[in-house]
Amino acid sequence: MHFSIPDLQQFHDDNGISYTGYNIYIDGFFHCTARYKQLLSLHEQLQAQNPYHKLPQFPPKKIFLTSSLLEERRILLEKYIQLVGQNPELANSDLLITFLFSAQQETHNVKIHEVDIEISLMNGYRIPLSVSSTDSSSTILEIACNNLDLPKELMKYFSLYLFNWSCAKDGQPSLKKLEDYESPYISQKFVRPEDKIVLRKSYWDPCYDVDLMIDRVSLDLLYLQIIEDLDLGWITADPQTKEILATYESKLQKREYLELARTLRHYGRIPAGEALTDSSNVAWGSNEATCRVRVSLAAKELTLMGMMQPPREQRFKVTRMRCWRITTLHSMEMPQTNGHGPLLEEANKNFELSFEYLISKDNLRWITLRTEHATFISVCLQSIVDELMRQKNGVGPSSPRYSMRGSLTYVRRDGSSQLITPSSSSDTLSSANGDSNASGSSKELFSVQKLTEKFASVAFRSGRDYVENNAFEAIGDEEL
Repeated sequence: MHFSIPDLQQFHDDNGISYTGYNIYIDGFFHCTARYKQLLSLHEQLQAQNPYHKLPQFPPKKIFLTSSLLEERRILLEKYIQLVGQNPELANSDLLITFLFSAQQETHNVKIHEVDIEISLMNGYRIPLSVSSTDSSSTILEIACNNLDLPKELMKYFSLYLFNWSCAKDGQPSLKKLEDYESPYISQKFVRPEDKIVLRKSYWDPCYDVDLMIDRVSLDLLYLQIIEDLDLGWITADPQTKEILATYESKLQKREYLELARTLRHYGRIPAGEALTDSSNVAWGSNEATCRVRVSLAAKELTLMGMMQPPREQRFKVTRMRCWRITTLHSMEMPQTNGHGPLLEEANKNFELSFEYLISKDNLRWITLRTEHATFISVCLQSIVDELMRQKNGVGPSSPRYSMRGSLTYVRRDGSSQLITPSSSSDTLSSANGDSNASGSSKELFSVQKLTEKFASVAFRSGRDYVENNAFEAIGDEEL
């Protein structure tokens, strides 16, 4: 998980006493607001559960906090939560996931009640479901898959995403995977209300397509997704191939359609928006010091496509990226290009993603992309690496973890606390704070999906975080 605490805000309790809330973002999206004492309680419980593991240092208590001291605390809390998220044992712990799940509910003041939501397939077909407002992502995924009669052993190949069709058509990042530390209902309604909850395959490597093509339901889901990816332009095909595909589609020859589509360039590609990069980083060169490119990711590679005619590509294999980092820039660092001004207008969107790439044996070079979508690219890279490592260990796609959440003493913002346990009738904050819409507890126990190891090994150099790539493969000149 990639955590950040970019800002804070002031609140007043029922007695008029002010307090500070720290806005926590995960993978670039706002998730919750938490007070210092809430994070301190989480830290103490994590330490108690891991007595032989040295946790990151938690910012010390202070009685009086000026504006500058509050800013210092924000930075220290951000560093702390980032280190927790970069530790596989802590990031996968039920304590952390239960805390994040509960904090999201409290932040948006969502009570348990029955809600109607829609899960969309990639052709726009909608599956209406009646669920609890605080059902987790894996719970709703299981309900949706059962509704479609998808065999349980194939559910691990799919996930729920928030999907924005307008961004998808413009080649911008349009997908956000719904993890089990969040409620899909809350995330859609309060974070990305313009998005749809969609069911898509959750893997990168096309080799897993074969497993889905032997079942009628999973074949249909894959078929509908590939048709839409072609329509969106994520997969490219020449006119003759498009004509053959159209013939297969008209005759409902789904397997033939998929077999041909899987041979196309950019099959499985996910667009990641535009970026600026040094001209020396691309094979086609440029008269300018920098050039504008479109970024996309697919199985095992990141692609830069030049925005000229005819378009040209530069591909970078993920297995040759030794590590990568995200850096926040000041606005004056953004260069001018071709009279169009900076690529990024807002100061809080000025980022760059850099990765150290193995050009040849003993020749590593940093490749830098200046883009507001740096976090999205980083999350995709980590997802690809996770899949490569599972393959290396002989394990297939990650499977949702349908166990119950762990117990957590959750401290609310008002200072009161509640023990949240899997078997408790007051399993979430919502049931204790029921409102006029409450209609009882969830129909199913909440479950926890084991998060894949995020940012597995991190070293700090000159104050910047380097994410080591465990799938990095040293190569010799003869292999280039």
